Amino acid sequence: MNVSADIEQFILSELTQGRGITEIDASENLLSKGIVDSHVVMELVGFLEQRYGIAVGDGDLSPENFESVASIEAFVGRKRNGQT
Repeated sequence: MNVSADIEQFILSELTQGRGITEIDASENLLSKGIVDSHVVMELVGFLEQRYGIAVGDGDLSPENFESVASIEAFVGRKRNGQT
């Protein structure tokens, strides 16, 4: 499974239970749709750190990094490559 699919699956199985959401388009804005809020971001951060062995600092917690599955995937890629 690729990073994008991993992230989508985690969001669907762990963070949106009982909300009737069955799929997420990679470019869909998770923040404006109410799929992701500050509490969900913290759960997502824990998942990303554990799954991909990255460290997410306070400075990384910007909306741009968590607004869509695609932006989260890009963020993980940057962190895995040692970029900020």
